[in-house]
Amino acid sequence: MQIELNQKIKIVPDECTITSLIALEQIEGGYIAVAVNQEIIKRENWEITYLKEGDKILIIGAVRGG
Repeated sequence: MQIELNQKIKIVPDECTITSLIALEQIEGGYIAVAVNQEIIKRENWEITYLKEGDKILIIGAVRGG
Protein backbone atom coordinates (compact mmCIF):
# COMPACT_ATOMS: atom_id res chain seq x y z
CA MET A 1 0.00 0.00 0.00
CA GLN A 2 1.18 3.54 -0.68
CA ILE A 3 1.49 6.17 2.04
CA GLU A 4 3.30 9.47 2.42
CA LEU A 5 5.93 9.54 5.16
CA ASN A 6 7.48 12.92 5.93
CA GLN A 7 6.53 14.14 2.44
CA LYS A 8 8.04 11.10 0.66
CA ILE A 9 6.03 8.34 -0.99
CA LYS A 10 6.57 4.93 0.62
CA ILE A 11 5.22 1.47 -0.09
CA VAL A 12 4.41 -0.49 3.07
CA PRO A 13 2.73 -3.84 3.70
CA ASP A 14 -1.03 -4.01 4.11
CA GLU A 15 -2.14 -4.11 7.76
CA CYS A 16 0.81 -1.90 8.75
CA THR A 17 0.58 -0.20 12.14
CA ILE A 18 2.51 2.85 13.27
CA THR A 19 4.73 0.55 15.35
CA SER A 20 5.41 -1.59 12.27
CA LEU A 21 6.22 1.48 10.19
CA ILE A 22 8.71 2.75 12.78
CA ALA A 23 10.42 -0.66 12.77
CA LEU A 24 10.45 -0.87 8.96
CA GLU A 25 12.02 2.57 8.69
CA GLN A 26 14.48 1.78 11.52
CA ILE A 27 13.49 4.88 13.44
CA GLU A 28 14.55 5.10 17.07
CA GLY A 29 11.32 5.36 19.06
CA GLY A 30 12.69 7.27 22.05
CA TYR A 31 11.60 10.88 21.69
CA ILE A 32 9.37 11.02 18.63
CA ALA A 33 5.86 12.17 17.85
CA VAL A 34 3.66 10.71 15.14
CA ALA A 35 0.78 12.36 13.30
CA VAL A 36 -1.48 10.62 10.80
CA ASN A 37 -3.38 12.97 8.51
CA GLN A 38 -2.52 15.89 10.81
CA GLU A 39 -3.79 14.13 13.96
CA ILE A 40 -1.30 13.34 16.73
CA ILE A 41 -1.47 9.67 17.72
CA LYS A 42 -0.70 8.83 21.34
CA ARG A 43 2.18 6.39 21.80
CA GLU A 44 -0.08 3.86 23.54
CA ASN A 45 -2.18 3.69 20.36
CA TRP A 46 0.66 3.11 17.88
CA GLU A 47 0.30 -0.68 18.00
CA ILE A 48 -3.44 -0.57 17.26
CA THR A 49 -3.45 2.27 14.71
CA TYR A 50 -3.50 0.71 11.24
CA LEU A 51 -2.44 2.82 8.28
CA LYS A 52 -4.62 3.17 5.21
CA GLU A 53 -3.85 3.75 1.54
CA GLY A 54 -2.96 7.40 1.00
CA ASP A 55 -2.40 8.27 4.67
CA LYS A 56 0.01 11.12 5.32
CA ILE A 57 2.30 10.37 8.23
CA LEU A 58 4.62 12.84 9.89
CA ILE A 59 7.25 11.55 12.31
CA ILE A 60 9.31 14.14 14.15
CA GLY A 61 11.99 13.70 16.76
CA ALA A 62 12.82 15.87 19.71
CA VAL A 63 16.20 17.54 19.55
CA ARG A 64 18.22 18.02 22.69
CA GLY A 65 19.96 21.29 23.08
CA GLY A 66 21.75 23.30 25.61
